Amino acid sequence: MKFICNKDTILSVVQTTSKAAAGKSNIQALEGILMELEGNTLTVTGYDLDIGIKTSIEVEGIESGNIVISAKMAVDIIRKMPSGNITFECSGNNLAEITNNMTSFSVSCSSADDYPNVPQVNPDTSFTMPQKLLKSMIIQTKFAVAVVDSKPALMGCKFELENNVLSVAAVDGVRIALRQEPVAYDNISFIVPAKTLEELTHILSDENDKNVTICIDKNQISFIVDGYTMISRLLDGDFIPFKTYLKCSDEVYAEVNCREMIDMLDRAMLIINEKNKNPIRCEIKDNTISMSCTTAIGKVNDSIPVKYNGQPLVVGFNAKYMLDAFKACDTDTVKLIATSSVAPLIILPMSGNEFTYLVLPMRLK
Repeated sequence: MKFICNKDTILSVVQTTSKAAAGKSNIQALEGILMELEGNTLTVTGYDLDIGIKTSIEVEGIESGNIVISAKMAVDIIRKMPSGNITFECSGNNLAEITNNMTSFSVSCSSADDYPNVPQVNPDTSFTMPQKLLKSMIIQTKFAVAVVDSKPALMGCKFELENNVLSVAAVDGVRIALRQEPVAYDNISFIVPAKTLEELTHILSDENDKNVTICIDKNQISFIVDGYTMISRLLDGDFIPFKTYLKCSDEVYAEVNCREMIDMLDRAMLIINEKNKNPIRCEIKDNTISMSCTTAIGKVNDSIPVKYNGQPLVVGFNAKYMLDAFKACDTDTVKLIATSSVAPLIILPMSGNEFTYLVLPMRLK
């Protein structure tokens, strides 16, 4: 195999596909990326048996062939090469020659026969939506994905299309994050692993005019983004019926400025760490939210002004969970619904139902 390609072009491709290569694996080929040259078309694939990222680019092809090369080594070498064109050659001696002007490297490579087949996803079931919108929906929910696999289905986000509305939800047992946006497609639901969504956010664009095509098969999903195809398995199992927990009356609520709330929670977190996870004591009354907390590190008392139309209330909560929820809000002001010391705290937009965040309260001593 031999081809010539611009450094920046091949670096971008190798960096992106290597995100799906395994860090460490009993199958050594999975720690590499698969390069396949056919004519002037170079196809590069990274795959760790859970996630695959694949793309094709045009190069100056000299001799067709295929090899597997260490993903980390390929990224590091190409990144540090001088600017200009790079010549990549492997003549069958298990060595890849990477050269550029007066710089050259020889690195070990292996046969493409050792690389597993990447699953194919049926393209008949697919829909398209803006990349920027999907990226924001993922970022605004994935923080609430469960990290313990006692219920594997909760280790991902549930996507649910119903009545032309796409819902993306994450639940970890003590909080719920839900985002909803209109998307025209048939009713369908599936659960995407958090790891897949994390890598996907690095590929999705922030530009308004770019779309992503999502293809769903029985147990696989693919995302087609700007020439890249990301393929992932879907999670099986029953997801918590989260919508039943989000039903509430929003007649009594505090109108809270998100920036002020985030700043106050950030200050409180200064005395909270892994060893000192005491709950925040929150008191809402007289158009003020007051917070206090005492740990082995120290003590904090703080307050911000709000608009509140309910009776005085004291409730405890995990500061980090509340901070995550407020950071996910993309509006200046929200409704904070707190009806009792034992009822869930719910965060809603001032109008509409674009997002809903729920945090269970904690018992105060």
